[in-house]
Amino acid sequence: MALPANVGTTPDASTTRKWYTLTAELRETYDDNVGTTSTNEKSSFETAISPSILAAFPDKDGEFTARYTLNATYYSVGPNSNSNSNGGNSNGSGSSAEFQITNELVAQYTHAFSDRFNLNLADQVGYFTEPNLLQSAGTNYQNGPYIFNTLSGALTAQWAPLWGTTTNYSNTVIKYQDSSVADFQNSMENTGTESVSYALYPKISLSVGAIVDDLSYQTADRGYTTYTGFGGVSWQILPSMSLTVRGGGTYIVPEQGQDTIAPYGALTYNWSLGARSNLEFDYAHEITPSDQVGANGQTSDRFSSTFRYDITSRISSHLSGVFTAATVSNGLSNSNSLNNYQENDYYVDTGLTYHYDNYLDFDLGTTFSGIFSDISNNDYTRDEEYVGVRGTY
Repeated sequence: MALPANVGTTPDASTTRKWYTLTAELRETYDDNVGTTSTNEKSSFETAISPSILAAFPDKDGEFTARYTLNATYYSVGPNSNSNSNGGNSNGSGSSAEFQITNELVAQYTHAFSDRFNLNLADQVGYFTEPNLLQSAGTNYQNGPYIFNTLSGALTAQWAPLWGTTTNYSNTVIKYQDSSVADFQNSMENTGTESVSYALYPKISLSVGAIVDDLSYQTADRGYTTYTGFGGVSWQILPSMSLTVRGGGTYIVPEQGQDTIAPYGALTYNWSLGARSNLEFDYAHEITPSDQVGANGQTSDRFSSTFRYDITSRISSHLSGVFTAATVSNGLSNSNSLNNYQENDYYVDTGLTYHYDNYLDFDLGTTFSGIFSDISNNDYTRDEEYVGVRGTY
């Protein structure tokens, strides 16, 4: 299921708020497996320059914000993006220097009709050349350069003091650059969610809801439609701690194969450990798209967590991690060779930031990522170490 876009905030270095914020980052990275492959690993030094502009236009009852980021990267050894593609062709040997440009635009509009009715609209579109295991919802986009676009909207309504509704919709489009990959992997996903919550106690709320998720591909008949019903509870344990749990079932209708039923579950935990730190944890068990051409989808168990801690007023640290265990069973496969196929992926990012002043930051960190798959040529491990400087105006 598609995730909503998030514009985020870049610190504004001025004392009075401007309608724009300019940011530029220079980062040097050592990558021990630039091609994300296990058969022809190559290490590379990468120099990346990333200018960005964040614009904000508030009004009386809402705000429009947009951020555009351009990323220009020089590789001492070319990444050969399609070296691990499933159904794609390798473009180049990946043994010489290479220069790549990617970009991303994220826009968001919020509007409060009243104290009880709020609207949030967002769009995230970008051109990317590498797998993004941190942001993916279980699907590994590892088939070469691609365009990603997610349009989402959320309407929250508090109809009475004790009960309210939340309505969500998202549309995700994936388009690959390689035409041979695009025939099997270009897709469109539409997801709608409706939930009703009731305040049972001041700190405990109950909810029931439904999710409809429809996935279709450009030429391949390997999409699906899922219908999910769930019940849940939200608990404000402390002013600084909250927990939300959902559970239910999903009815799966694949374009090819037999209809099946699967369990559904989700958990979200937030804890602000004082003014200097924050811990977030999310878990979801659900049906997500698969990048394997012989599968309609996959059952994904996804664990993600982020911990932030301000060591001093100038030094902050972060630790983010994602682990996804994905399974294609008989009911989600239209190919006998993929029955009970398993693929696990992980991504860990940890580092320190030194805030020199309101205009200048220095970053130091490392990332570990990889995929363990029953499908040959999908496996890889990748370690990256980076240092960077970022200026904000």
